[in-house]
Amino acid sequence: MLYWFTQIAQPGYAPLYWLMVVSLTYKVLWILHEWFHYVQISAPVPPAYPTRLRTVDMLTTACPGEPHAMIIGTLEAMQAVRYPHTSYLCDEGDDPVLRAACARLGVVHVTRLLKTDAKAGNINNALRQATGELCVVLDPDHAPTPDFLDHVTPYFEDDSVGYVQVVQAYGNQADSLVARGAAEQTYHFYGPLMMGMNAYDTVQAIGANCTFRRAALDSIGGHAAGLTEDMHTAMRLHAAGWQSAYVPQIVSRGLVPSSLAAFYAQQLKWSRGAFDLLFRVYPKLFGRFSWAQRLHYLLLPLYFLSGAITLIDFILPILCLYLSQLPLITRLIDLAQYTLPFLIVSLLIHQQAQRWLREPSERGMHWAGNFLQVSTWWVYTLGLLYAIAGVRVPYIPTPKEGRQSNEWGLAIPNLLLIALLLGACVYGRSAAPGYYTNLMVYLALFNVLLLTGAVGLGLHEVVHWLRQRLTTQPLRWFTLAVYQGLARIGTALLLGVQRYSPGAALLLLVAFGLISYLRHDQLSRQPSGWLLTGANSVHLGWAADRPGSLLSYPARHWWQFTASATPYAIAALPFAATEPIPEATRQLARHQVPLLSWAVRSADTWQPDYWLPLARQVASLPSPVMLRPNLSAPTASAYRRAWQHMVRSFKQAHVTNAVWVWTPEATDSLFQRFPGSAYTDWLACRLQGQGDMASYAALRPLMAQDILLHDLPVLLLAPTPAANPTQAGQRLSQLYPELKAIVFASPQRLMPLTAHTRPSAACQ
Repeated sequence: MLYWFTQIAQPGYAPLYWLMVVSLTYKVLWILHEWFHYVQISAPVPPAYPTRLRTVDMLTTACPGEPHAMIIGTLEAMQAVRYPHTSYLCDEGDDPVLRAACARLGVVHVTRLLKTDAKAGNINNALRQATGELCVVLDPDHAPTPDFLDHVTPYFEDDSVGYVQVVQAYGNQADSLVARGAAEQTYHFYGPLMMGMNAYDTVQAIGANCTFRRAALDSIGGHAAGLTEDMHTAMRLHAAGWQSAYVPQIVSRGLVPSSLAAFYAQQLKWSRGAFDLLFRVYPKLFGRFSWAQRLHYLLLPLYFLSGAITLIDFILPILCLYLSQLPLITRLIDLAQYTLPFLIVSLLIHQQAQRWLREPSERGMHWAGNFLQVSTWWVYTLGLLYAIAGVRVPYIPTPKEGRQSNEWGLAIPNLLLIALLLGACVYGRSAAPGYYTNLMVYLALFNVLLLTGAVGLGLHEVVHWLRQRLTTQPLRWFTLAVYQGLARIGTALLLGVQRYSPGAALLLLVAFGLISYLRHDQLSRQPSGWLLTGANSVHLGWAADRPGSLLSYPARHWWQFTASATPYAIAALPFAATEPIPEATRQLARHQVPLLSWAVRSADTWQPDYWLPLARQVASLPSPVMLRPNLSAPTASAYRRAWQHMVRSFKQAHVTNAVWVWTPEATDSLFQRFPGSAYTDWLACRLQGQGDMASYAALRPLMAQDILLHDLPVLLLAPTPAANPTQAGQRLSQLYPELKAIVFASPQRLMPLTAHTRPSAACQ
């Protein structure tokens, strides 16, 4: 894919092109980042021998406004843990209800007067009283299971382990679509990604369910402060030489944000904190990290850069349609050939990685999580801007209560983008109709679909109304049947993908390689791939009335005007098919590509003895040759059949170096006479009309409407330029960016025009 992007596809408008480069580079790097973790997935092995009993402190926090029932439920679950320990509640509000609950349950209640450093300061205040060898930090909404410590403490037999992290699982995914999406976003992280981090000693400490060695915390001065205090603490522990372990066990369940307001507040805090660590802490600790940790702490905060990248993806079609410019000029078949295999293989690998998810219910396409990530683009972008500008974001605990009303206010950024996209579609279709415009319109409408789904996540009243209508009579039976049917199909597809994805990925890569080989092997002796695709440069050439007139002219050194152009150019020559191809053409083919033009009488088109000798002559040339016959036929259908018969005759003669160039003549018969993409490699159009022959400006809008015609590279037949042909070619390629070759009529100084020597009409 990268080869195609850099070597074959032609860059369009520079600002749009570089925006696309940034977006594509980010996506490829992030996919490679995931694959980097997949190759080393592991789980720590606990000691086989009995471990000694350790003193443990279990801490959770409470802030004013958090539900009493939630906090008390967590305290009760902490006290139910079987392993001997001491429980602490770090109460920022000194709440009398919570104080009474602690006294009833036997939990140590801790509060403070000087409230600094938010959650980290609250925990550090309690650690001044706690004396255990290990300390567990729990969020107040995460209730541990009775065997929590039984799964964690054995790994501290290794004196180098500074902390042990377990899975962060949730129990309220069904509360809303936001809750479902927020939970889905964590499945992959706590499955294969964290298991890969375990192998590289880059396990991420999370603010909930993390058990620390007290000596490790003391060595760095306690919990590190910040909006992402957990990541900051992990960075300092790794920099101090402590190792980490990840136990992929679900030993607690918590609450995930169930409203857009709660989710956005959480993500803004995390994105602002993560970028702050990247900009201000990471450079200071860089020299103390291992190479894996350097890569980890560089890339992990860049997850939140996805907001800016998503914004680029949304505004690209908007800018393309309003500016009537394109970031990339390529054929659709090339775009599909070089990008679809990478995308499909990436999807198969991602689905295969779901075998390491923690629960069977976590598997699936995670559509709610994907829509939720799309909707959060403006929150992540805001976090990035806040970090760059140093804007402070207060540390506020994530609200856990759900909302029943529609959250229209938080959907305004996405609604504005929807309006801009729809407006761009209308404007683009009216300002510059054509194939590329239609392609951008389809992309813009796809973005509208994504944003509409993202807005729908926050319409809680609408979702509730739909659920009521679909789950009550008379639609209940229909909804149930559709749901069960889709569930069975989805389960079967998911199991099939996970079972056969390695083989399918390998088969796809083999098929991609074979298709690429067959496409490019059609011209086995071609000096450059541009003859089939047009490549990413515009090739210039001259037309002459006789083969020998171009042999001694040194213009080939400047016939190409792009930095990536190949050293080959085009020499357009007329000849009589009844005579042998001149030897001069054979000599010319050693450093240029001949473009042979000739007229074919209607009586000759179906004669076998006409095409076979010509095919043998073409096959004998040392390099590819572009063939531009001018067939005569009484009707459009007869013309099309005659052209197809001609191409098949060459293929039957095993000619592999023929490049077929078709010249449309009139606008009213363009589609009727087109031989088909299987029989045509290039289109040759005249810049200026002549008699019944239409100009390129007249043919261009019609060609843009047909995907088969549009995908073919265009060769423009132009009159002799008044100035430098390079400058003339640049002007024409800016006017018509889809051009891949321009052939000028022979100049006066090269071939003086007399009554006996004038340019052939076939080359004009």
